[in-house]
Amino acid sequence: MNFILTVPEKRKEFLEELIKALPFLKERAISAEKAERVNDMLDVIQEMKAIEAGKRKPRTMKALLQDP
Repeated sequence: MNFILTVPEKRKEFLEELIKALPFLKERAISAEKAERVNDMLDVIQEMKAIEAGKRKPRTMKALLQDP
């Protein structure tokens, strides 16, 4: 099972030590660019779920193309 965590900078050291202390956990650092892409994908998934649940209206193709 994989997890993506967002950790405040002040807690980063603590979490790194905790992960190293637990032998059954493996860590893999990713670049800031890749982390941003993953966050963007997660945002899109949340938006899709909100649209499917009727909590949000979908945007038109015209609005998507005009979005900077």
